[in-house]
Amino acid sequence: MPFLAQAQISPFCIVSDTHVGAEDSVYGDFIKVVEEKNIKTIIHVGDAIHIPGSIKQWRKFLQITGSDKKLHLAPGNHDIKDKRSLEIFLRFFPDLYHSFSHEDTLFIILNTESPEEPGMIAGEQLQWLKNELERPFRYKFVFLHRPLFPIFSGRGLDRFKDARDELHRLFVKKGVSLVVSGHDHLYNRSLKDGIVYIIAAGGGGQSHFPAFNDARYYFRYITGKRKNGGYSFVVKDLQGDIGDEFNIPLSSE
Repeated sequence: MPFLAQAQISPFCIVSDTHVGAEDSVYGDFIKVVEEKNIKTIIHVGDAIHIPGSIKQWRKFLQITGSDKKLHLAPGNHDIKDKRSLEIFLRFFPDLYHSFSHEDTLFIILNTESPEEPGMIAGEQLQWLKNELERPFRYKFVFLHRPLFPIFSGRGLDRFKDARDELHRLFVKKGVSLVVSGHDHLYNRSLKDGIVYIIAAGGGGQSHFPAFNDARYYFRYITGKRKNGGYSFVVKDLQGDIGDEFNIPLSSE
């Protein structure tokens, strides 16, 4: 069953689309940066590996990550594609979606890759999500693979616009502050009805995006930490150059 557990998480890193197993994956370089910063919590918004159902790639991904870190993974379409890859995913990760909390903040990890409902948050998961969002936390952060509002139209939850719009309205009504996704392999930040929507950049498998075919130059990761009662987020590349900064709440200095 999905769980709600207390965790010490600040500072933490957010990463996406690492495609471990692809020749151009830079996940190992990212982990070196995480270890240099002594960050122990990683939130991954999907496409951790390159070939769905590859036990070898899952083992390599977890080996690179290291056993000393707390990993929260929202599965992507390269992690779960069909029933077989779903079964293999569950060998390594017991829950398809879950939540955890720290102090006044609820972190919700969703699954957009159900073989029965791909590209949607529906059924039992949607009801679970509604129940979780009733919890009285000051900050509510949501992480999922496919964006509600993708850079490339039709690749995200916008395939089912009515369901997407219903999900967005739920987030607005229940006070979600931040929604982070991946899938598009490019970084983007937008603001919709008071919610910060982030699309995290990819770190591998860039051959699927010919215009952006070198992961070293397009990889970005996000660090989050507590600041002045809220959160400060910084987006960097592997060279340490800052590409974006923002705060939650937006007025935080």
